[in-house]
Amino acid sequence: MNGCNKTSTVDLTQWVGRGELRADRIDQRIVQALAATLDLDPDGLEVGAELPPLWHWVYFTPNARASEIGIDGHPKRGGFLPPVDLPNRMWAGGRLSFEQPLRVGEAVTRISRIAHCERKTGRNGELVFVTVEHTVSGER
Repeated sequence: MNGCNKTSTVDLTQWVGRGELRADRIDQRIVQALAATLDLDPDGLEVGAELPPLWHWVYFTPNARASEIGIDGHPKRGGFLPPVDLPNRMWAGGRLSFEQPLRVGEAVTRISRIAHCERKTGRNGELVFVTVEHTVSGER
């Protein structure tokens, strides 16, 4: 299938190409707290140190008010992601490449774009797969 199909009464084709820009800073306190949680030495992560791969996932979190949180603990549907009327959301997989490291203390941006949507029927009913492309970059 190409593009998005209808789920419920919402035409999801209008969501393909939608983008979002989020800004953050690789905060030293958060990096050191994550290191301690993983039983790593937090003192080696001073300002300017390279952020270990995948640690960018603790940044760019939405600041949704409690009244804007859905029953699944995520922001309510219909903001950046399409308002799919299904009970569960899950991350189904991804591909990552790292061209250069982010650094502790660095201002960073994440540009996200909905690249594709596809409706499928599984053994338990309807599923909607939304492919989102993210580009994360630092100041350099």
